[in-house]
Amino acid sequence: MEQKELHGGSHHWWPPKGGDIFLYKLNPLRFDHFDRYLDGWDGTKVLDVGCGGGYVCEFLAQRRVVVFGTDIMAESLQEAREHARENNLEIEYHLCTAEQLPFNDQTMDVVTYFDVLEHIPDKGRTLGEIYRVLKPGGWLFFDTFNKTFWSKLFIIWLGEILIRFMPRGAHHWPLFITPGDLRVLIENLGFTHVELAGVKFNRRSRAKGNFPAIVSSNGNTAIIYFGAVRKPTSTDSRLANSEETG
Repeated sequence: MEQKELHGGSHHWWPPKGGDIFLYKLNPLRFDHFDRYLDGWDGTKVLDVGCGGGYVCEFLAQRRVVVFGTDIMAESLQEAREHARENNLEIEYHLCTAEQLPFNDQTMDVVTYFDVLEHIPDKGRTLGEIYRVLKPGGWLFFDTFNKTFWSKLFIIWLGEILIRFMPRGAHHWPLFITPGDLRVLIENLGFTHVELAGVKFNRRSRAKGNFPAIVSSNGNTAIIYFGAVRKPTSTDSRLANSEETG
């Protein structure tokens, strides 16, 4: 990202327009999939890392979630706070990097991390920080772009250069990561229960006027993929140790 886009001054989130409409409309698609991992969201303590203008935070706050959002752009957070206030939504926003989150260890039930990982050079450090703030048994839900010819074609060549629904230079393809490489990184950090999914075309959704796709375990991951990974509980660790020694 260009400096002015990264640190504010030119980006506006509300109302969603251009490429932001895609980000905004992805929320129902994402959470139709991630809902299956929780018994319910009511009262859950959730941190959205890289929250931007608050699309995910507001979506969750409407589900009576205790929501926290972090971002490195002060202007984005200002707009997020103003929009939440106008809509009577209680969301706590913090200005910080993804590598240094201002929360104590084991404080979050869920961390969401959407449309950010593909911008981060040191993915291990960021994911390790997320691991730190998650409670044992807590979930990390994320999406990111695969490192393929197709992601370069659709996200950079078409999205930024030809159609231009995203700012040119917003993405750096060498920072994209394959599902296999990300799985190894996540498991090395200690996460368990790693489940990755892709996108599958869905005619029923299109007929109803919704996003014409669903997130599915057998969906296409050539461009974007989704992940649900869990921080182990002490019981999980004891079981793993007993299996190794047994």
